[in-house]
Amino acid sequence: MNFKIALLLFFIGFSSFTTDHKFYVSVTEVEYNDKAESLQIISRVFIDDLEDLLQTRYDKALMLGKNQESPEVPSYVKEYLNKKIEVQVDGKHLKVNFIGMEYEDDMVLLYMEIPKVTSVHKISVKNALLTDLFSEQKNLVHVTYKGTTKSLILNKAKQEDLLIFNN
Repeated sequence: MNFKIALLLFFIGFSSFTTDHKFYVSVTEVEYNDKAESLQIISRVFIDDLEDLLQTRYDKALMLGKNQESPEVPSYVKEYLNKKIEVQVDGKHLKVNFIGMEYEDDMVLLYMEIPKVTSVHKISVKNALLTDLFSEQKNLVHVTYKGTTKSLILNKAKQEDLLIFNN
């Protein structure tokens, strides 16, 4: 858990010192909420990277940011996430629902949820965010289930992997 926090703080802290970053990374947290019986997902990506992607795929005039977001952005983000984020629990493909997004410094936080998950033994996560635009993109995925956290590093060549929980 401390490694996860340190890594996240490193990326957020480092990103605050530069606007033209030389690395491409996202951090995704998947956490099981026992009370809600759901998987809650937060993906953090650099605003400029997501903006480049949305402009390339959908509309060159799109803008991201707290005070300048184009009205079409949430629907394009939802469409993109539906293609790039997939989750299977115990062999069953589950629908990932996009909830919304918010800006934090030079990052955008993308909120998603998978309802009606009662337990997790095997979880397969596909995270192909931004790999279609940046070949060197790395997507760190941390999955927490009943106090145990396991992590994946995904990229263009390896967009999906499996984690097993023995709780």
